[in-house]
Amino acid sequence: MSIIKHYHKQDFLAHKDHSALSHLIDDQYAKCLGIAYRYCKSDEQANELSSQCFITTLKNLLAEEESEEFDENTFVRQFIICIVKTILTQRKGELIADTTIVASSKRNEANLFSDSDYYKTLSPQDFIQHLRKLNTVQQIIYNLYCIDQFTIKDIANIIQHHELSIKALIERARFNLISSIKSIV
Repeated sequence: MSIIKHYHKQDFLAHKDHSALSHLIDDQYAKCLGIAYRYCKSDEQANELSSQCFITTLKNLLAEEESEEFDENTFVRQFIICIVKTILTQRKGELIADTTIVASSKRNEANLFSDSDYYKTLSPQDFIQHLRKLNTVQQIIYNLYCIDQFTIKDIANIIQHHELSIKALIERARFNLISSIKSIV
């Protein structure tokens, strides 16, 4: 069991326990970097945003005044939200354009895992490359909903859009992802 699990958040600051903080970074950074690779359009962007958002999330964790135990899932969710908001801030125009297009386009259903041949042949790196072929908004929404299991309501709050737009974007992202994968299989 990690030393982090034995410490309250305040203990990082109150006791200046650099060992516990070091373990937290060791335990969480690689996971967060892997997540960033799924959300970002390039490895370079993932490396940059992962560092930036990891530090922001860590500062927010240390600044909290509650005496709760460290919760790895909450930390990762806060990191994901930071990544998403940073990407969307950088690409604000794309979100508006994509929702307009999806709202007026015909709905398409696609289930990536309905036929095992499509996903069994993909390596994680290949899957990330297919995710990166989606436009930024679809890539983010697919990750949030299908992989990281955020609710539609949570996604709508993070992205500040209506739930119906989010549902349409999820359908579009699934369709485009499966189409991309089918094109090489």
